[in-house]
Amino acid sequence: MAPNPVIYIVDDDEAVRDSLAVLFAVEGLDVRTERSAQALLEDLPPAGPGCIITDVHMAEISGVELLRRLKALRAPLPVIVTTGRAGTGLAAEIMAQGAAAFIEKPFSADEIVSAVRTALDEQVRG
Repeated sequence: MAPNPVIYIVDDDEAVRDSLAVLFAVEGLDVRTERSAQALLEDLPPAGPGCIITDVHMAEISGVELLRRLKALRAPLPVIVTTGRAGTGLAAEIMAQGAAAFIEKPFSADEIVSAVRTALDEQVRG
């Protein structure tokens, strides 16, 4: 039996981490939260089903830089990037770096759950 997908939530805003953790737990998914990109990189998830949700604007390592580093490490997990302050060209840059999705805040629960389900489905299909 394949392990349950794990949703890694990387955001320096505790309220965002907590609300997303509850949302995905209700959806029946395993959740792990990290307060920073550095924390995730220090304990990089093993290969397996799941995805990463990260914010663009974080202290130290931005979500865009995290995406670049994960790509360089050939990390197998799809990455969904969120932001409350999208600048011109940001979405294009993020998608060019290989993000599975780019979602602007505020987003609905349905929108983020749908993005995660799509990313998980695509991961399974390879």
